[in-house]
Amino acid sequence: MPRLDRSIAAALVIETCLGDTFVKLRTCLAFVMIAALIATGCGSDDKSEKSEKKAASSPADKVLASKQTAVKRAEKDFKKDDKNVDACRNLAMSYVALASPESTGDLKKAPKQPKDREKNLKKSTDTLKSCTKIAPKDRNVQQMLASTLMATGKYKDAAPILKNLAGTATGQERANAYYAWGLAASNAQDLPSAIKAWQTFVELSPATDQRVPQVRQSIKALQAAQKTAAAAPAAATKTEVGDKDAAAKDEDAKSDDGAEGDDN
Repeated sequence: MPRLDRSIAAALVIETCLGDTFVKLRTCLAFVMIAALIATGCGSDDKSEKSEKKAASSPADKVLASKQTAVKRAEKDFKKDDKNVDACRNLAMSYVALASPESTGDLKKAPKQPKDREKNLKKSTDTLKSCTKIAPKDRNVQQMLASTLMATGKYKDAAPILKNLAGTATGQERANAYYAWGLAASNAQDLPSAIKAWQTFVELSPATDQRVPQVRQSIKALQAAQKTAAAAPAAATKTEVGDKDAAAKDEDAKSDDGAEGDDN
């Protein structure tokens, strides 16, 4: 089952952000942080123990301390007003920032995975789910939740959210919304939905959109995979019927042999 790589998923959340003029700057920054999470993956870092041996005054530790302070402040603000969607969203963003990889300062070296990464990503997801209860119609919150779910590989959970966003999108937002739904559905191995979403994306997008050629190729690959999957049960049924016919013939042959023995 073909899938798009994480770099495309990262580009998705950035394009969704920059393509929507109604998205607030802080929300856009959250999308960029989530894009970094997707691009680097969710694996653990074998060298994390070595980083703990660095001095507490190192630049990395200062950045971490700043992020932790931001989390505590956001937790305090949300606790004061747990019906405020902005406070809820800010708390989720602070968890995303805490889970985001740290730059090594060397382009040849992979970003460092922070400690308790998965734990903070889960906190972000849980917080965003709370945000959707406070403001069910807030599209920015829903987009952040879907992007965070995708960052953790939970494409099946993200797909329904993105499908709803695509179905209710308007104007220039529609193409990106269907692209996002197609990406989640493809990775969730929901072939019909992925094909439908991406076909709509192609219809809505200008020919100059650089994503269109690649999406067209992905649609063809998904359609081929769908045909293969549909043919498999038919082939299995045919084989089963053939086996039954062969067994029946064997039984008939045995019966004939038995009858001939009796005649003799």
